[in-house]
Amino acid sequence: MKKILIITIIIIQSALLLAVYDDYQPSAVARGMGGAFTAVANDANALFYNPAGLSSATFGVKFGFANLNGQEYSEYKTAALGYKLPKKLGTLAVGARMMDVDFEDTSLMSEQIWSLGHGIILLKDIHSEISLGYTGNFYNLSMDGEKDDSAIGLDLGIVALLQGRTKFAFAVTNINKAKMGNENQIDLPNKLALGIAYTPYDMVTTSIELKKDFGNETEFMGGVEARPFEPLAIRFGVHQNPATYNAGASFYIRNLEIDYAFSYHAVLPATHYFNLGYNFK
Repeated sequence: MKKILIITIIIIQSALLLAVYDDYQPSAVARGMGGAFTAVANDANALFYNPAGLSSATFGVKFGFANLNGQEYSEYKTAALGYKLPKKLGTLAVGARMMDVDFEDTSLMSEQIWSLGHGIILLKDIHSEISLGYTGNFYNLSMDGEKDDSAIGLDLGIVALLQGRTKFAFAVTNINKAKMGNENQIDLPNKLALGIAYTPYDMVTTSIELKKDFGNETEFMGGVEARPFEPLAIRFGVHQNPATYNAGASFYIRNLEIDYAFSYHAVLPATHYFNLGYNFK
């Protein structure tokens, strides 16, 4: 009886934390900038934020890990691989996001999203370009003792680069408004993100973003990235609704990239994010 009670508390606490504090951030770079990443995304993780950003990605891979809200039983694991196609056909990417709630070697709940995306440059001149991207997502939910449930969603994104320094971007998550469940259907996240990124001079990028969850309130976020010297990048960012303060850094060792971010919340425990990436070219 005691074991059942503990399991029940863990599941309820996890559900409440993730419902109130939407902390599904696959990228430590994005979290370090407060989540203002829609106009900045340019690596394999763009697959999860704005697939149009894949058009700037090279052949590379990213792995991520976090214990959400500092809870050891709540593990968030991600992986993304981007491959640049020949003849200006854009970049193809595949990825996965998995959030697991475990207790004594038993998986109580597992949320999985398997993604396939493509980003391509539509128009380009000396100073400007416009890119389009789209991602198909297969959602799967597993709970101990229950039958698995699944759904398919579609994401869409556009990025416009002007004068080589300013990016305007928007992305829509789950544009087809996929639902999960049979009798009691649950709406999967459906969000519109609008972002602006500006690089006033080389090695410094600022970004602000507005994100509207069509089922909840609007989020505002902003961040800055600076590269004081070649192997290091540092980031700071804030996020409103929920209010978080974020910081992070990346270290570049040849083709290897190590990303870290720290997210502080006034009520919930803090979260540490880690990414490991490798560029093959």
